[in-house]
Amino acid sequence: MKKIISLFLLFFLISCSSLNNGKIAPGYFQAFESITNLIFGYDNQIDPQIIENIPFASIKVRIGNGPEALMILQRVNGDEYTWVSADEVYLVIKNGKIIKTQGLPNNLFEKLTSFQGWKNILDKDELISYYSFSNPEFNNLKVLSQYSSSGNAELELTFGKKQLSLVNERILAKSIGWKKTNSYWLDDNGFVWRSTQHISPRLPPIYYEVTKKPL
Repeated sequence: MKKIISLFLLFFLISCSSLNNGKIAPGYFQAFESITNLIFGYDNQIDPQIIENIPFASIKVRIGNGPEALMILQRVNGDEYTWVSADEVYLVIKNGKIIKTQGLPNNLFEKLTSFQGWKNILDKDELISYYSFSNPEFNNLKVLSQYSSSGNAELELTFGKKQLSLVNERILAKSIGWKKTNSYWLDDNGFVWRSTQHISPRLPPIYYEVTKKPL
């Protein structure tokens, strides 16, 4: 492990100038392993020391039973945050929800939703979203969402404990019989620190945890 960390830090120092060109250097974070590994899984966790040495916003991501991978914030567009891995897997997250992906076997190409944020979300009976996918192409899958709260709890995160609220989202696509439950752990400001989300009937759930919050 010491050799891995040393090698990582060497890349970290060499790659500083890459950010000046608007590119994320592979040495700044631990890459996703192959998509096959992500789906079927290996026993692999990221050393917190690696995360601590990276001066950029980051999230830990896991797909299904796969290993943890670290993604770095590449772009901010309003309230949309684009996170990227070394081998160009992308997640676009808005209000804690994954709304677009790239680089996965089946990608969420677009998500049109009436969701506007977490304020008073529990007072709403039902929200409607339309999911569109690539690989293979499938457009405008109608998905119904209902929200419920499981109360507050102290949650152990990578860098300490936080008092967070758990909100569950039950999703249902009647046309294909797809139903799942997503979970979101929020602080008092409505920021999602941890989540497990089902974004496609063809993919396992995606888990993420914010390890360094965007400024």
